[in-house]
Amino acid sequence: MARPRCYHATDMPSRPAQTAPEIVVLGDINVDLIGLTRSWPRPGEECLADHLELHCGGVGANCALALRKWGVVPQLIASVGRDPLGDTVLARLAAKSIEVRHIQRTEQATTGLLYINVTPDGQRTFFGSRGANSLLRPQPPRSPLLKRVRVASLMGYSFLDPGPEKAAGQILRAVRRNRGWASLDVGMEPSQKIPRKILQILNRIDLLLVSNQEASALTGQRNARKAFRSLQRAGAREIVMKLGRRGCLLVECGKLRNVPGFKVPSVDSTGAGDAFTAALLQARLRWWPPTEAALVANAAGAVAASVVGAGDSALGVREIVKLMRSQSLAHEWEATRLRVLRRLSNLA
Repeated sequence: MARPRCYHATDMPSRPAQTAPEIVVLGDINVDLIGLTRSWPRPGEECLADHLELHCGGVGANCALALRKWGVVPQLIASVGRDPLGDTVLARLAAKSIEVRHIQRTEQATTGLLYINVTPDGQRTFFGSRGANSLLRPQPPRSPLLKRVRVASLMGYSFLDPGPEKAAGQILRAVRRNRGWASLDVGMEPSQKIPRKILQILNRIDLLLVSNQEASALTGQRNARKAFRSLQRAGAREIVMKLGRRGCLLVECGKLRNVPGFKVPSVDSTGAGDAFTAALLQARLRWWPPTEAALVANAAGAVAASVVGAGDSALGVREIVKLMRSQSLAHEWEATRLRVLRRLSNLA
């Protein structure tokens, strides 16, 4: 990916759009058991969920499933256990037209499993283990995937354990050989546990995706704009900082801009960040200008927060279009919103 340039309303994509862009996604696959509770319990109390749902989740699976709905072909690299939970998630991924041949299986750990407690305000708390995700191995040296990968989406969780970290490094080297580009979606746990390691790899990443809380953990800066500038100084080439309901921050023509968000009743924020990432990546794969990519990503994240669960339960492009049509923006962003809607009409 070339360094960002200034875009204007009359700009067209700098390269012909592909019918079905391809991207390698390296990340976790989990079984998500989601419980809807009335309140957060105090220590020692019982907490019975009014409703339970089982989903295919994990940052890698969520991103791949969302990308598929955008008409992108994700090649998902991940690891699951050789157990019934692994059978379940592989079947659900295949049913959604996700290629599963690069997903490894192991008997040394169970499939990643998370219990996600969701309260009425849409906030979620995770309990569980990454399980087999921590045992991912690099691809065979002569893998055809390594010869053709030009775009890759990586997650910070892969750098928590030696095997997945080697696999991520292998993908990054292959992308460089093929003159492509790679993104990194950091995640809260890596930001807190391995901040130095994340900062050290920024100069190997073309597009950094990070929330304001993650950026604060990485840099020690509580102010989002100061944290953004700190990440730039650390070597990040292009940054999109997720601000939740407030949209996101990016740099356009040297100026830090706050791309606005969209308002929805928040039901469950699980996977909203992954939906944001997928929408942004599909737009950049199709050579949309950065602000247009960010605006549709904000809409995708908002739509994802309006339903329970992520991954296999996530809504699609039609619902994103509906939301973007229903809400006008401040004057300076209205023309951008309308341009995005025209682009989306071509994808439908």
